[in-house]
Amino acid sequence: MNIDKAIKRACEEPTLLDALSWVCVWESERAIAQARFNFGSGSNGAGWDTCFKVCLKCVMEQYSSP
Repeated sequence: MNIDKAIKRACEEPTLLDALSWVCVWESERAIAQARFNFGSGSNGAGWDTCFKVCLKCVMEQYSSP
């Protein structure tokens, strides 16, 4: 699932708190999978990324939008 689909899915939750929680769990799972893959490939971590701030901002902007 890409970030756009994750934001859309999160915004289906009944409350903003639930939506923010949902997207945090999604981003955690994505980041953990990336870290496990990169750890196994011998990467030094320089290419690892997370985007919690972007996820939270997008959910907050889109949750209240019609």
